[in-house]
Amino acid sequence: MLVNSITRKNGEQMKVKYTTEAIDRTIARASKISWGSDGYMKKRLQVLKDLRLKMENSNRPLTEPQINYLNSLMEVFGDNMLDQEENWSTLWKSDPELREKADVVSKYYIAQRGWYMQIAQDIQRILASEKLVLEVPDWNMTTRMINNEYAEKVWENHKAPHRWKAGELVCCRANAGTNGWNYFTRTEGINVYKDPCMVIESGSKPISKASKHDDKRGGCRWVAINPIGSDHIFHVMEKDLKIYRQPKKKGKKK
Repeated sequence: MLVNSITRKNGEQMKVKYTTEAIDRTIARASKISWGSDGYMKKRLQVLKDLRLKMENSNRPLTEPQINYLNSLMEVFGDNMLDQEENWSTLWKSDPELREKADVVSKYYIAQRGWYMQIAQDIQRILASEKLVLEVPDWNMTTRMINNEYAEKVWENHKAPHRWKAGELVCCRANAGTNGWNYFTRTEGINVYKDPCMVIESGSKPISKASKHDDKRGGCRWVAINPIGSDHIFHVMEKDLKIYRQPKKKGKKK
């Protein structure tokens, strides 16, 4: 016997808003979608399945909180959302720019070691896998990760033209943050703020800062530089570099 309603203490009948046929159709449709290995939506779908199974037990009808939750889950797995999820699978597999953006932004969040860490790691695992065509990352978490103000700044910097080319001579601006330049390299007499440095590679590391791109100075793309006469490699954001200009020699006073 199927039980889809309960009688409250005041005699009022409380029913599941959806027919069992509608619930079964939703479960069948949602089960065909890949929600990611640890997807939040995958766990919610399992709860919906469990509640649907409990409806078959006439001896233990659903409680009021369970009915409320089942109704809310059916709203979560509505037709519009399932349409988006189904389209997402096709979009992920067919759009290389979407995968590129997910790659760039996920590396940024992994470097941050904070928000979106799980979905960022899932995306890197999927992109590195030979099963790319068989698995897609969680739609809800992926779209949230790549469509926010920080992600847009990272993507803007990634798509912008490279400010510096390999072989150019540069030095660091006075307020530059330099990855790799420390007390020990300073004691060797290396001064990346004054001495000429050669650009080795632009885009030497994944973008790990989210700052606005400047058309003249560049942005937060990392650039590998090598001070002339040394074997050290430092990483500096392109906006923190400037063209090296040899100091003018002071002439002798006559």
